[in-house]
Amino acid sequence: MLTRTCFVLVMLALCAAAHSQQPKLIIRAPFDGNCALEPGGQGELVAAEFVEGREGQAIKASEPDKHACAVPLAGVNPEEGTLMFWYRPDTPTPAQGEPNVRHDPVRVSDGLGPRISLRQDWRQARLASANPWNREGGGPGAVYSHLIAGKWYHIAYTWKKADKDVCVWLFGLPQADTLGKWGEGEATDEPWADVLRVGCTAGAVDDLRVYDRAMTGAQIAAAGNYGDGECMYDEGKIFFDTMLNADPLKGQLLVEETFDEPWERNWVLEGPGILTIEDGRLRMREGDNHIVLWNKQTFPKDFIAEWEFTPNEIDGLCIVFFCAAGRNGEDLFDPSLQKRDGTFNLYHSGDINCYHISYFRNTCGRSPNCALRKNWGFYRASCGYDFIPLQTGVTSKLTLVKRGAHLQLAINGHVSIDWVDDGVSRGPVWGAGRIGLRQMMRTDAYYDNFRVWAVK
Repeated sequence: MLTRTCFVLVMLALCAAAHSQQPKLIIRAPFDGNCALEPGGQGELVAAEFVEGREGQAIKASEPDKHACAVPLAGVNPEEGTLMFWYRPDTPTPAQGEPNVRHDPVRVSDGLGPRISLRQDWRQARLASANPWNREGGGPGAVYSHLIAGKWYHIAYTWKKADKDVCVWLFGLPQADTLGKWGEGEATDEPWADVLRVGCTAGAVDDLRVYDRAMTGAQIAAAGNYGDGECMYDEGKIFFDTMLNADPLKGQLLVEETFDEPWERNWVLEGPGILTIEDGRLRMREGDNHIVLWNKQTFPKDFIAEWEFTPNEIDGLCIVFFCAAGRNGEDLFDPSLQKRDGTFNLYHSGDINCYHISYFRNTCGRSPNCALRKNWGFYRASCGYDFIPLQTGVTSKLTLVKRGAHLQLAINGHVSIDWVDDGVSRGPVWGAGRIGLRQMMRTDAYYDNFRVWAVK
C-alpha cells in the first residue's frame, strides 16, 4: 500500500506528465489595433487595416498584392506544430463569368513553412495548403460549395514531420490530410522562413496562434472557443468515422447485373469504349475519348445502388451519374435530346439534369477526392473522402442511397458524401431517371455485381 507521501509524489508526477502533454502557445496575435504578440514580441505592420473582429479588432491588407503584417516565426518548431486563426471572407461569391477571388490569409515567401490559401469561383471554394518542408510540394485541400461573406471560420493547419503528415481543419474537424503520404526524400534542407505574412484584401484575420505540437481536434476546438451556433456551417464537411448500413432500407430488388451473358442488352455505351468480360467482371477502357455506360432501366426517385469497383490501373477518374433525365422531363434516350459521345460538358451542362459523384481519382495524396455535383450547371454541392485504396486489383464496394432530398455515398461502408438538396438552389430535387458509370481517359477498371433496390 502506498504511503501518503508516496501517493502525493505519484499524483504530482502524473500531473506533471499530463501538463507536459498539453500544447504550449508559442505565438498569439490578437490584432487589437496593433501587432503586439503574446506571450511577448512584436510583429511588423506592412499594409494594415484594422477592422471589426470576431472579438475586438481584426486585421486585413489595405492594398492588393500586399500583406497586412509580418509575424516573426522565432521559436516555431519545423518538426511539429499547429497554426490556427479565425478568417472572415469579405468578398461575396463571384457570379458566373466574374473573375475568381483569391484569399491568402497566411503565407511565407522566403523559406519553408505553413501556407494556407482559399480560392472562390462561381461554382465552389477551395481551401488549400502546402508541404511545409518543401517549397515545391503540394498539400491537402478541401472543397466546399461556397464561403459565406461576413461569417467567421476557424481554420487550423497541423504538421508532424515524423508521420509525414499535414492536416487542415475547419472548426476542429479534419478536412484532409497527408498521413504517411510524403515521398521519401521530399523534405529539403532549406531553412524555415523568418516571418509569417498575414492578411489579404479579400478578408480579415483574427486571433492567430501557433502551438508547439500537432494538436487534436478537441484541442483545436477548445483553443478556438466557439460560440453557440458559430460552427454550424457544414457544407462539404468530411466525417471520417461515419459508417452506413443500407441493408435495412432495401426494398424490392429492381436490377441485378453480374455481367454474365447477355449483359449487353441491358446497357447503352456512349463514347469509344472497349468493354470486355474477364473472370466474370466487366472491364472498361477508353478509346480516344471519355465514355459513359448507362443502364437501360429507369429508376425511381428513391433507390439504393451498389456495385463493386476494382482499378486495373491507378491512373484515371470515375464518376456515377444518377437521376438523369432531359431538362424538360424527357427520357434520357429521347431522340430530341442532343447526341452524347462521352464529351463531359454534354452531361453536366448540356440538355439533361442529373447528379454526379466522382469517386475515384488519379492522386496519391489523402485529400477529399469525392465530389458531388448537381447538374444542369456543374454546381459542386459537397465533397468527401476517397476511401478506395490506390492499389490495382483491390476491390471496393460502393453504396449510393437517394431518399428524397438526402443523398449519401459510402465506400466500403464509410460515408464519403452526405448531403441534403434544399430543392431551391440550382433547381428542384431531381427524381426518377437513369444511372450511368463514367470513365475519363486513361482509366482501366473492373465492375461487378451492380444491383439497385427500391427504398422500403
